[in-house]
Amino acid sequence: MNKRKILFSIFIIFIGVTIRIFLNEVIRIPNFEAVTSLSLVSGSFLGGVFAPVIPLFIIFLSDTYFGFGHHPIYLFTWSAFILIGIFGLLFKKNSKYYFLKITGGGIASVLFFYLWTNFGWWLSFGMYPMNLQGLIQSYIAGLPFLKNQLISVLVFTPVFTALFSLVYDKFLIKEKKHEDFAFVAKIP
Repeated sequence: MNKRKILFSIFIIFIGVTIRIFLNEVIRIPNFEAVTSLSLVSGSFLGGVFAPVIPLFIIFLSDTYFGFGHHPIYLFTWSAFILIGIFGLLFKKNSKYYFLKITGGGIASVLFFYLWTNFGWWLSFGMYPMNLQGLIQSYIAGLPFLKNQLISVLVFTPVFTALFSLVYDKFLIKEKKHEDFAFVAKIP
């Protein structure tokens, strides 16, 4: 495994936890968050095992700070972020119109998160009747959160994409070129 990718992943996790705590403690806009964008973009840029692991660590560490409980909704929120990271694998960083594709993927990720976590809320909290009308009520009640999360993904996805592009090209590609050269140098 690439040592620079591991270090970059640790840095992403640190930034993700820090931003999540800052947005929750200081900004305090419900569901205005950077985890969706970080999950998607890191899955796209780093791929492999990093796609599910980075969002899992961001959520676990920041939820530890917030003092998470043992409520079933965590199964839905954590799995949503992990799946968004895996979804990021579909976006090839050097493809045509990547910037637009990854931003569109951010919007799709928010819609998935909204549908999945509101379903989880309806299923596990008992606030709504356990029928189709109750599920619809849960989705309607979640609309303000959806709006905030859409705004955040439209802000953070382009920013993280630009930053990751710079770091990836200058920091991670450099090691790959050295590895390729080392391989060539070993050939008798």
